Amino acid sequence: MYATKVSERVYMLDTYALGQAGTVSAYLIKGPKPAVVDCGYASTFENVLAGMAEVGVLPTDVRYLIPTHVHLDHAGAAGRLLREMPNAEVIAHERSVPHLLDPTRLIESSTKVFGPVIMGLYGAPEPIPAGRVTAVGKEANLDLGEGLSATLIHTPGHAPHQISIVLDQTKAMFTADAVGIVYPGMKALIPTTPPPSFNPTELVSTIGSIRQTSPKELLIPHFGARKDVDWVFDRSAELVQRWVEQVRELWRRKMSLDEAAEAMEGEVAKDAGIVELPIVAKMSVRVSVMGIMHYLDKNI
Repeated sequence: MYATKVSERVYMLDTYALGQAGTVSAYLIKGPKPAVVDCGYASTFENVLAGMAEVGVLPTDVRYLIPTHVHLDHAGAAGRLLREMPNAEVIAHERSVPHLLDPTRLIESSTKVFGPVIMGLYGAPEPIPAGRVTAVGKEANLDLGEGLSATLIHTPGHAPHQISIVLDQTKAMFTADAVGIVYPGMKALIPTTPPPSFNPTELVSTIGSIRQTSPKELLIPHFGARKDVDWVFDRSAELVQRWVEQVRELWRRKMSLDEAAEAMEGEVAKDAGIVELPIVAKMSVRVSVMGIMHYLDKNI
């Protein structure tokens, strides 16, 4: 099963990233103007389509495809999905549009981070035609039909071009990576602090600003719907700041990325009350530590 009903109009679509359930999700908003929020890796686009089929939405029905930012787990499948969605318009932050139109630099940067083998598993994003993209800035509004509208909000910190989305009537928020990762069955949160553009000050500020919108539910890409809104916000902000200080100390001691990632894996395992993290959590910790070390290299 790929689709899970979240509310009357919203479904979570599990993309089964690298064949693993419960790691990367997209979301489908049903109605006269169906919208898909985020779309997973290029290699899993068919799983997004399978989830849509489970709830009776055809690719030709989709009016909006909204990659919240251009990281591969959020926008990698956009170009491939658009080939199946002839009536869809891509909506993205203005700073992300150049990378959607020409993903060459994005592919190069991602290959440096993940290596060619992992990139082969993720798949390379395809270019999107300029005529099918609408750019948004600090804030924008979107009519989804049948009395449902959404506000798109610029939420930098994780990435400078990220947006999050609030459904105005229900106060459900598609957070993108403005909050941390909580994998199903693992009682610990992992900050989302990847290279190359993580900025801790902006990310903590973003968490504070989206909290002011008073969402009642958080629809998180990694992973799932959360009603414990205050806990997610509190823990996300707390751990961003804590991890920066902890990794700063490891960085000052000239630890390698592998050594620092192993140390922080131990912190997460301790929080989770387990001996060893699953591989997908280890990968997330490594990328977040890499992003903090990259930030320190640039700014300290």
